Amino acid sequence: MEDTKRGKADEEENADRISNLPDFVLSHILSFLPIKTAVSTSLLSPRWRHIWKKHLSVLDFSDDFFQPNDDRLELFKTLAVFVNGVFTLRKPCEVRKMRLSCTHSLVDHKVCTYSVNTWVHSVIGPHLKELDLTLYSNDDDDGGYCFEPPISLSACINIVSLSLNGAVYFNLKRAKAIRLPSLKKLQLHIGYVEVSPMNALLSGCPNLETLDLCFYAEDSGGIIRVPPSLKWLKIIINNSDAGASLEIDVPVLEYLCIANITITDANNLQNVVEASVDVFPSSAASAFTFLKVLSALTGIKHLVLSRSTTKWLLGGPTDLHFPEFRHLLHLELILPWFNSYSLLSLLQTCHLLQVLIIQNDKDQSPLPICATQPSVPSCLVSHLASIELKGYRGFPDELLFAEYVLQKGLVLKTMIIVDISVDPNKKFDTLRRLSNVPRASANCQLTFD
Repeated sequence: MEDTKRGKADEEENADRISNLPDFVLSHILSFLPIKTAVSTSLLSPRWRHIWKKHLSVLDFSDDFFQPNDDRLELFKTLAVFVNGVFTLRKPCEVRKMRLSCTHSLVDHKVCTYSVNTWVHSVIGPHLKELDLTLYSNDDDDGGYCFEPPISLSACINIVSLSLNGAVYFNLKRAKAIRLPSLKKLQLHIGYVEVSPMNALLSGCPNLETLDLCFYAEDSGGIIRVPPSLKWLKIIINNSDAGASLEIDVPVLEYLCIANITITDANNLQNVVEASVDVFPSSAASAFTFLKVLSALTGIKHLVLSRSTTKWLLGGPTDLHFPEFRHLLHLELILPWFNSYSLLSLLQTCHLLQVLIIQNDKDQSPLPICATQPSVPSCLVSHLASIELKGYRGFPDELLFAEYVLQKGLVLKTMIIVDISVDPNKKFDTLRRLSNVPRASANCQLTFD
């Protein structure tokens, strides 16, 4: 009998071993849970009753926690009761990280404005390391709810990550006053903003390493200037007609992604190893500048070029005007039309290329098929192992290119042709013709998807 009781006691002790951990360990565990779940642990036992109140330094609030309501304001009020309760019950404890997501409840109402501002001000201070606000209003386009980051944000001298998404607005005066010397990562996915306050904000982040911008440029012809400390840069301008442009001088940059923007000046891109480029030259001068940018990507290994970019690089039936890519391993091209001669000329500059992905985004090439072919690209006989043709339409030039690389690709392992608009009979004829092409590589697998 005693052995049985002792065994049960041991089982109970083992079953609740986690409760015997120190408070700081338990609070660390709770920091990985949604705040609503963390608060509910107070019901587990007297041991857990005050853990989250005393020690929880990570606050994660979302209106997704609550039952959806067609009345957005009522849903927000439900969220506000919960958030205010958490702030009231918790003991004075520095907040290290705060996330607030309101995607279904914000409206242009003083309750929303006052509440969000109060919650943000409550966590601002030298202990805050991460702040993530996602604030989407159903009336953003009508001058509805809008959050303005406070100047007091500068008190967060140790903040390393700031993410602002949705109904967020920066004016020049506030942006100039914000200084975040420790900030390493900044994400801004917001609405309309002028480039000048954007530049003012960026100038106050001298040690920024990761920058992710997505916004509508409010002023035409604005020039964005980014900090030289960046290692990772992504800029997407949502209104391509804005004419925004970029000046970039970033000697330690490793990743670059830009869309709907023109580069006016670029230096020190030798350390970029991966890039995705969607630009459209507004003039001959800007086209020349972009060619200089491509030439500056001396260390690039992974490159994606969009349709708007390749359209003007496909200047004729002779070649794509690309520089030498001596380290390029992966190339993806979205083409306005297919031009086998230009593609083969391009491959001449990619000596170590291993993966090639081509998407024909339009119709048949307006350029005539060139009767002569350039010499066999060195990558075809030494490194190119995978080719994927997307948007295949069965045009003669596409078929000639596919036959050529099958015949010359000594190390080719896979060729995948993704069919979008070919009728079954034509698809069968193409597959049969390519299947009968003598292949330079005995290991090459042809797939027609």
